[in-house]
Formats: sequence, structure tokens, C-alpha cells
Amino acid sequence: MQAMNKKDPYQTIHKKIVNKLIIVSILFCAHGCQQKQSQPTDYVNLFIGTLDVGNTVPAATAPFGMISCGPDNVFDEVEDEYTSRAGYNYKKDSIRQFSMTHVSGWGCHGALDIPVMPTTKTPGHSPVYNHRAYASKFSHDNETAEPGFYQVFLDDTQTNVQITATERSAILLFDYPVGEDAHLIFAPTNAANGITGAEITIDTENNQVTGWATSGGFCWRDPSDYDYTVHFAARFDQPITGKGTWNNATLINGESYVYGDSIGAYISFGNTGQKAVEMRIAISFVSIENAEENLEHELNGKSFEDVRKETSRKWNELLGKVELETDDSDQKVVFYSGLYNNLLHPNIFDDVNGQYRGFNDSVYVIPEGHHKYVNFSTWDTYRTTAYLQGLLVPDRAADMIESLYLDANQGNPAGLTIWGYFNNETWVMNGHSSVPLIANMYAMGARDIDLTRIKEEMIRTADNNYRNGDQYIRFGYVPDRPAPWNYSVSQTLEYSIGDYGLAQMCLADGDMGNYERFLARSRSVFNVFNDDIGYLQRRDSLGNWMFPFDRAEENGFNEGNSAQYTWNIPHMMDELVKRMGGPEKAIQRLDEFTSVIITEGWPVDQPHYWPGNQPGFVVPFVYTYAGAHEKTQELIRHVSSSIFTNAPDGMPGDDDLGATTAMNLFFNLGMYPLKPGVPEFCLTGSLFDKVRINLDNGSQIIITSNGDPYSGPIQKIIVNAKTLKEPFLNIEDIISNRGKITIEYKY
Repeated sequence: MQAMNKKDPYQTIHKKIVNKLIIVSILFCAHGCQQKQSQPTDYVNLFIGTLDVGNTVPAATAPFGMISCGPDNVFDEVEDEYTSRAGYNYKKDSIRQFSMTHVSGWGCHGALDIPVMPTTKTPGHSPVYNHRAYASKFSHDNETAEPGFYQVFLDDTQTNVQITATERSAILLFDYPVGEDAHLIFAPTNAANGITGAEITIDTENNQVTGWATSGGFCWRDPSDYDYTVHFAARFDQPITGKGTWNNATLINGESYVYGDSIGAYISFGNTGQKAVEMRIAISFVSIENAEENLEHELNGKSFEDVRKETSRKWNELLGKVELETDDSDQKVVFYSGLYNNLLHPNIFDDVNGQYRGFNDSVYVIPEGHHKYVNFSTWDTYRTTAYLQGLLVPDRAADMIESLYLDANQGNPAGLTIWGYFNNETWVMNGHSSVPLIANMYAMGARDIDLTRIKEEMIRTADNNYRNGDQYIRFGYVPDRPAPWNYSVSQTLEYSIGDYGLAQMCLADGDMGNYERFLARSRSVFNVFNDDIGYLQRRDSLGNWMFPFDRAEENGFNEGNSAQYTWNIPHMMDELVKRMGGPEKAIQRLDEFTSVIITEGWPVDQPHYWPGNQPGFVVPFVYTYAGAHEKTQELIRHVSSSIFTNAPDGMPGDDDLGATTAMNLFFNLGMYPLKPGVPEFCLTGSLFDKVRINLDNGSQIIITSNGDPYSGPIQKIIVNAKTLKEPFLNIEDIISNRGKITIEYKY
């Protein structure tokens, strides 16, 4: 297989994470002590994906945290080679600010709300829409990131910054140089897409700064679209000795209040000596009062190190649900880093008092013991992340399902969410992918829901809210249309996948009539499969195929083409193989398709395998349905070992809130979920010596590898002492009841 890999000057940079752990252990034991036992967080490299297309960010945050406080160093357009939609790019050598919200791995610009920047420069230049006004050079040699913690030394101002965070609050330590005046800049306009309004109040008597900022935008970067408001309260442990505000370029020294759409502010602490300035900050999407309550509840009586240790413990608890045994430290880092990415989003949206803001902008209260979640990239995450979260964090996943239901009944015009950005529906991507997302979470363990109520909401969405759904139901497919966003074929496919997942929810609820109805509807994808040419193809409303046909043409498909999408029918792969002319022909075509593996650029016009984008995730498994399971194993091992690496550019595409790395996690584990709404895995062989997956109900999945997975295909799969005839495993028994599954791979 030919892989189109880019040259990588950063390949070994972040092996220092594991090397640092080894060095510390050696030094520890050199003094006659026992070797420090490593934790899962020791194997998380937050810089994987920060170079080129991964769009991850090394911010300090708690699992699924509302606040994600970290560095921003890029704001440029997507076409800029140094850009990152999450706000941080490893190639950049300067930091412009530290903001309170980030979305990891996404393909659009947004967030970066309530940015601040320490400086020793006398405030003068306006930071209003000027990201570079107080920027500072830095070196990766003086930068550290781990789950719940970030640190960097700013060269220009000789200031060391440390950050740690809880769910809604953060502590920032600014260690300014001795003999220099210390200042802190507030620049709300420098959110990713700007603002439409903001307010800042400086209270020198209580050493506090409070305010809010309204931003928005998404792929279009207009803050008046999909707007939301972030409120904040920040307290300082040293007296505020100076202050001022900007309105556009005009600075008013001594001013305590400013309001408008082009504002900024600063506070000063004088010469702090050898004591770092501590800022404690919390945010809320409801009110300043709620931000203050969040701050008090989460940080009162806790030191920086207390919070850092507590958040690290939370991360280790979640990451430790999967225990790995392997001598390959890089593979272990890639795995735990990917698992970390899948525990970042969706985000907690309720304050400590339970209040949250709905899609209709009203304030609601979530029941005690539960959370309201936002930021659902459903088209991306239903394929992988939803299964993973349902398996590992079923109670949170159940709250996520309930959150989608609440949004549908509290102002979301789409019904169930398509792409929910804070408390807004952005309508981004085709399909209506919250439907299969819910089905996949439920299948893997998110069972603590009102099944009938959720199922009925899914039916309402599937029957009334699918875009072009009336045509999909009338014709059995979405007809081709001349609109600039013509996704007719991929839209048909996504609705078919959703209908299959919905059918499984109906089956679980004993609703056999709707089970049969949606199962039949899930075959609609084959109404846009042209048997004569063996590809998915556009059709008009009269049933005519649209010619000329080019398998590499994007028209009719969302982020891909017919060659790439044709393999993406996870719920009916056996039927796909038949329609391609049988196993032999399907294998021949798949061999040609995967002969080039694309790992860079935006290859929507290339008729080859693109593992870095969602329609390509399930490609290797068509081999299994065609009777060539050994080729499935070979392909996924190649992708895992050569494309996902322990380096800043160690991802083949946007991580999309964890979706891409979740694909690789399942590749690594040797168990991949395919059919929407079904708790079943295709078994392909683990890349680790031993794996223990610990489920919340006390069940376990234990995987052992007897032999080298790179030596050749699996010779035998033994599950609970019985040899499998087919490489598929349904885990319903250990989801519904406490139990254990042991999987042994023999090579």
C-alpha cells in the first residue's frame, strides 16, 4: 500500500513525555526508594494533533469541563499553513493570550472566550481586535502540558504562566520577573470570531474583575450568528494598584467600567517581588452571579496544587477504565492521548446551582446529580465517540442523551441536534446524526434513560425534521438538486444509517411496528446505489441517474466523493458486497481503492482511502464482509502504526471532538463497532499484550494477545474459552448484567 505521508521534522519531539517519566523513576530509585508507579495521565501527550490538521489544543480542563483555559497563538484563516481552528498551532513561536473556552479538534473557528494576557509592558497599545498587541515569544522547551495543567514561560516579558482547572473554574499563576511592574490585559474582542458586545467592571476594593462577552459565529466567523454570552468572575490574591479601559483605541487610565463591542481593560499590581499573582476565575453561560457561585463552590479553600491534584485524579479515574500492558511506550501514549480527547466533549453547561441556558435563551434547572451538556458534533462523533462514551461513561452518556432531548424541547429548531454549538443549532453537516448517536450510546450502556420518551423524540425528528426529509420519505432518497450545497446522496446515506439505529431503539422498546418501518427505511441508501456501475450516484426526482458520472466528483456528497462514500454503509455491508458483484470483485475494487492512503490535504476529489475523515472510518471492514478478514487486520494495523503517531502531527485529519482518535482507539483494541444501535464489535486483534476494560456496572472485558499482531493474521479468536467461527462479538450480556468477557487472540 502506498501511503502519501508528509515529511515530519517533529516525529520524536514529544517522546520526552515518556522519557521524562522514565528519568524521574530512575532518579527516584537511585536514592533507594521504590519506583513510582505510573498513572494513565503520564502517557497523555496534549501536543499530538496541534500541528497541521489535528486542531487539538493543550488547554487545562477537567473531564467534560465547561472551562478550558489555555494558550492561543493563531487566529488566521483556514488556508494559512500555520492556522488551527482550536486556537493553537505547534509551529507558532508566540502566544497572544490565554482564553477560557476551547473546542478540541473541530473544523471551524470559534470559542476562545474571555482572553487575558500578562505583560510587563506599560499598557498603552489597544488590544481591541489586536491579537498581537501584548504577544510574547516562547519556546516549546519551556512549555508543559498534562491533563488538567498547562505551563509556559513567556520570553518577551520573562513571565512564567501556570494554569489548572476544575469543571467551571480555573486558577492561573502569573510569575512576573522581579523588579518589573505586573499588568494583566482583558481583551474580550479577541475571541475567535470577535464579539457583538461586552462589559467589564474592575472592583479594586475586593480585587475582583467581573463581566461578560457575547460572541458567536462558527464556520462563517460572524459573531452575530449563533450568539451566546459567557459571564465571568475573576479574583486576585494581590491588591489591584492600577486600572484602565479601552474603547476602540482610546485608553482611559483609572477607569473601572467599560461597555460596548470594541472594548478592553487592564489591571496592574505594581512590583510583585518574588510572589506570583494568582487569578481565580469562573465562567457561566447564565449570569455573573452564577460565575461567582461557581468560583466559590469549586475553588474556596483550595490551593493551586490542591486543584491540580484533584483534577489529575479525575482524569486518572476515567482514563484508568482502560488498562494497557505493552512494551511500546509510544503506542501507549497515542492510545491514552486519544482516550483523553474523547473525554473532553460534549461540555458541562449547567452551573453548580443546576441552572443552564436553553436554546430558546430561557434559564432552566437540571435535576440534582445530573448535568446538561452542549457542543455535540454529531456527524463526526456518532461513528466512534458515541460508542466509546456509552461504554466507558454510561451515566454521562445518558445525561448527554437527555440533554439532546431537552434541547429539542427548549428551542432547538432542528429538533434533536445536528451540530450544537453551546446553546445554538448551527445546521452544519448533512444528515441528522443525533439519531444514530443516541442509538449508539444506548447500545453500549447508556441505559439510564426514559427509553420510550427518547425513542418518540427520535421518531418525531426522523419523520418531521430531516432536511429534505419529505422527499426522502416520498421517493426513498433525496433527489439531486442544483443548490450550491447539494449533498443528496450522502444525505440519503446518513438518513439510512440513522433509521437503522432508530429501528434498534424501537426494538429495545418493544415497538415492533416502528422497528419494521425504520428497518425497511434504512435500506434507502441502495436507492442511490447504481448496480450497473457499482457506485453511489445522484438521481433526479424522476428516478433518472445523473450523468456524466465521475467517481471522484464531490457534487452530491458532503466532504467526500462517490468513491469514498460507497464503502460507508456500515449497517448493510453484506448487501454492499453482493451489489458489487460478490466478494471477489469487492476485494479487487477495495485493493485498488486502498492502494493509495491519503494522509494530507483536503482530498475530496481523490478516489482513494482517506482514513482521516469520517466517511473513511469503516472502509477496512468491508474486507471482512467479503471474506478477507486478514486484509482488514493488515489495513488497520498499518493505519494505527504509521499514521497515528506520538508527535504534534500524529493525526491524519481533524480530530473532530475525538471522533478520529476514537477510530484509532478501536483499531488498537481490536474491537470495532459497526452497526448503529447494536452492541456488537468486529474483532480484529489487539495491538497490546493485554487490555482490561472496566465497566461501571462491574463488568470487564479482558483482551490478551498470544503472539505478535504484526506477524500475520489472527489464527484463532477464543472468547470465554470458546473458539469463534466468525469475528463478531455481541456484548449485551455484560451491559445488561455484571459479567466478564475474555478475548484471546492467537497469531
